[in-house]
Amino acid sequence: MNIKVNFPKFINFKKLLIVVLIGIFLVVSGCSKKHTFEHEHEYKYGVFLGINEDEVDKLKLYQFVVIEPAEFSVTTIEQLHNNGKTVYGYLNIGSVEEYRDYFDRFEEVFLGVYQDWPDEQWVDVSCSQWQDFIVDELAKQYFDLDINGFFLDNVDVYYNYPKEEIYQGLCAILKGLKKYNIPLIINGGDMFVSRCIEENIALSLFDGINQETVFTAIDFENQSFKIQSKDETEYFKEYLEKVKENGLTVYLLEYGANRDLSKNIDDYCLANGFYWYNANNLDLR
Repeated sequence: MNIKVNFPKFINFKKLLIVVLIGIFLVVSGCSKKHTFEHEHEYKYGVFLGINEDEVDKLKLYQFVVIEPAEFSVTTIEQLHNNGKTVYGYLNIGSVEEYRDYFDRFEEVFLGVYQDWPDEQWVDVSCSQWQDFIVDELAKQYFDLDINGFFLDNVDVYYNYPKEEIYQGLCAILKGLKKYNIPLIINGGDMFVSRCIEENIALSLFDGINQETVFTAIDFENQSFKIQSKDETEYFKEYLEKVKENGLTVYLLEYGANRDLSKNIDDYCLANGFYWYNANNLDLR
């Protein structure tokens, strides 16, 4: 039986078809953009210093992860490797947190409280006792977990205490870590990194840098995130261009970037061959 449908005369089928096609295109396009945002960029690199191995599932969608080695076993790290992940271990070479079991051991070489982190102390990295501990004890402990590289934090001790012995102390630690023959990434430390570049020794000491808050900023007083100032962003862009020109790999760590800002960061990193991670919280969980 044929059913005849009588459409009102005012419907223009050509226009209706165009509207339908446009609607389909917008839906598909929107899905495509979401896929790009979530899968092609967000999941290449992740920094998870606030988790332990009981939360290892948080790493499953990331290819390159930075973890706190003290919270992971060699078995769990081996499983991450088997799942195709590159695993870097966090190593704090310029300061020490109160919760570390070796905090009291180095009280004599504390330089002062870390601003915005009251439970952390800057360390005199020129002290041979500290250098030996980092290179031969702590790094060895983490290296034995079969990590792929070190993520070195608080080289900014040189910014806060810009003395020659501090600079040379950091260089000594980096030279010592080279014996493990795994890549070294410096987190922050633009003043130190810039001097190494000027002296043409950067590539002999480390392999890349991770720069925080290029496009976003942290409001420590209110424990929230905001957009970075234009001057600060431009400064970091110029700095990162110099880092790139000198053959160092570049990673960015941002905080709370919304979708529009994330798209801008995506474009910037894609154009420069950089990687970035958008953290949802300051604890990097």
